[in-house]
Amino acid sequence: MRAIVSKDFFLSQTLPIKKIDRIAISAYGGDLSGASLGSAENFRIPADVLEPGQIILTPLEWRNLLTRVQNWPAGMGIISL
Repeated sequence: MRAIVSKDFFLSQTLPIKKIDRIAISAYGGDLSGASLGSAENFRIPADVLEPGQIILTPLEWRNLLTRVQNWPAGMGIISL
């Protein structure tokens, strides 16, 4: 799964998501969306989907993804999972 997203928009939607057991992320049809497993928190953001797909991340993998996006030097970047 690979998608180009806006760094600021992604972080504004995802940083509030803290209490998760796991999170399912999917990229299809112009959207990157996520749903936390174990709570009702979710997000959906516009994305240029390069490779559609879905993945389930552990809390550690989720925090690592957020850190990677926070460290992007540009306003847009590719999420590759």
